[in-house]
Amino acid sequence: MAEPKQASGFTAEVNRAAASRYAMEDRADFADTDRGFLAGFPDELRNKNGDVIRDAKLLDYITDDAPAPDSVNPSLWRQSQVIKREGLFKVVDGLYQVRLAANITIVDAPDGLVIIDTGLSVDLAEASMELFRRETGNTKPVVAVIYTHTHFDHYGGVKGIIDEADVLSGKIPVVAPGTIESFNKHAIGENVITGNAMSRRMAYTFALLLPKCDCGIVTVGLGAGDDGMHTNLSYIPPTDPVTKTGETRTLGGWTFEFLYAPDTEAPEEMHIWIPEIKALTCAENANHSMHNIQTIRGARTRDARNFARYLDETLIRWGEDVEVHYGPHTWPVWGNENVVAFLESQRDMYKYIHDQALRLANQGLTPLEAAEVVELPEAIGKKWFNRYYHGGLHHNVRAVFHKELGFWDGDPSTILPLLPQDNARRHVDLIGRDKLLQEGRDAIAAGDYRWAVQALHHLVFADPDDTEAKELQADAYEQLGYQQEVPQYRGIFLTAAKELREGVRTEGQLNTGSLDTILAMPIDLLFDFAAVHINGPAAADVDIRVNFTFTGPAEQPWTMWVHHGVLNARPGHAADAQLSVSGPKPALAALLLKPAAAAEALAQQGMTAEGDVTALDRLAEVTDAFDPHFNISVP
Repeated sequence: MAEPKQASGFTAEVNRAAASRYAMEDRADFADTDRGFLAGFPDELRNKNGDVIRDAKLLDYITDDAPAPDSVNPSLWRQSQVIKREGLFKVVDGLYQVRLAANITIVDAPDGLVIIDTGLSVDLAEASMELFRRETGNTKPVVAVIYTHTHFDHYGGVKGIIDEADVLSGKIPVVAPGTIESFNKHAIGENVITGNAMSRRMAYTFALLLPKCDCGIVTVGLGAGDDGMHTNLSYIPPTDPVTKTGETRTLGGWTFEFLYAPDTEAPEEMHIWIPEIKALTCAENANHSMHNIQTIRGARTRDARNFARYLDETLIRWGEDVEVHYGPHTWPVWGNENVVAFLESQRDMYKYIHDQALRLANQGLTPLEAAEVVELPEAIGKKWFNRYYHGGLHHNVRAVFHKELGFWDGDPSTILPLLPQDNARRHVDLIGRDKLLQEGRDAIAAGDYRWAVQALHHLVFADPDDTEAKELQADAYEQLGYQQEVPQYRGIFLTAAKELREGVRTEGQLNTGSLDTILAMPIDLLFDFAAVHINGPAAADVDIRVNFTFTGPAEQPWTMWVHHGVLNARPGHAADAQLSVSGPKPALAALLLKPAAAAEALAQQGMTAEGDVTALDRLAEVTDAFDPHFNISVP
């Protein structure tokens, strides 16, 4: 395994100079993150199988009194010093948080506990509830769960908190924004249908493959990043949908009022007001960080104008009364004046990005040109909670273009470009390998790392076996990574350097498409997931027709056919099906997604098949298996 290299003199100077842009003298966040602390986790937290699921010792090098090392942007270092404070906190009377990369909020209502977001993993959720009960002595039952939005780190731990049988029986409601169908489709579709690509990209953006050191991952900005090991995602579909602003629920004896905020940080999201304790959350529409308008890991582009619109509506509804704002990441904000200022500033930040991006678009600038010139006003940009610890201004400006104008940047030469490797070969043929290699060396020697990456990219993509070019580009990526305030940019550049030096490795990657989430898919989404596995050219001439009967409490007949390279499905059976299979959903899902193992699936209890079972062999021949470790830094 190649060791990271140290920061160059150029990088050290860039990071020292960066400190002047930030309000380094403002240390209020350090006191706020410690406020209400009750207890921490053991440094090494294990699940019931003995697997380490969190290891805080890996972040011991990030200490409060240590200045930023040369290899870390000073703003990101400061955020890392703050965000590594994890454990159980009392926010106000009746409100607790177990703070990890994704927080679990526990509302101690008179008649029971209401859990707002359940964290990333079953094991972490179980450990969090054990910590809460042990330290508070609270034995009240959980009477409701609320999902604030459709991202897996906010529902993945649900089965570590409640039993699905209690939900199915109606004993415990699961409240969530949007219709049940919409929430399920966005929650599961985003994380499963594109899950293979998203998981691989996430390995880069969240630095999952990097060592924890000052030349590797330095937290993930919104969380310490020490709790992503042996992740066990679960899912229970919501039962109580919130589809309109102003809806209320009485849960545990207290009132929960909702502001429905779709198409913001997630396709389905909502803000929650608890008047009895004057507590508010705007979910991930307000954080101690600029958020993503377009996530780099991959998700639908968001509407920056909606961020601002719903934050302003929240201020109108509850701004005069709110005394604390708590979020699903980071730490709370206390005091009416502070909360209002926080929400107003976040509102103005997102609206500024939206409006200035479109102002420049209307002047004819391309997304990249606009991203290079937009700067936040000092009154917004110097606030620590508006800095770039999750989203970044540069890619958010470009994301506004994408949301409003589409993928084309307006340059005619980019509407039908050559493939990157073809473009690279043409440049190498034109310029010459030796000249490009020397240009890369000279750029690195001058500290011009952005240009070095671009020049050497041609060599690497023209010949991915060119070790000398890959090593040089890795050096440039590494120094560029050390200079970044945005932890996701840092993760991308440093992971690229690592894989250029070592090749693609198979450990450390998080799989968002867990078995639990696949089995929770509505049946139409399950067929959609199967459809993206169909190799269209290979299936162009096949004709496969199969009837499926999903057995269970409510029997559901479906028919699926593959014709002209496309898999379609609809409710009901077809008279001309070549094969009819019947069985429980897990077995049929296995049959559908892995038809090469059809014999094993058909042998499971409750499965029956009538007709031509060789249809499944033909399906297997045109069904792709996804490689979770595909190349990114080389073709």
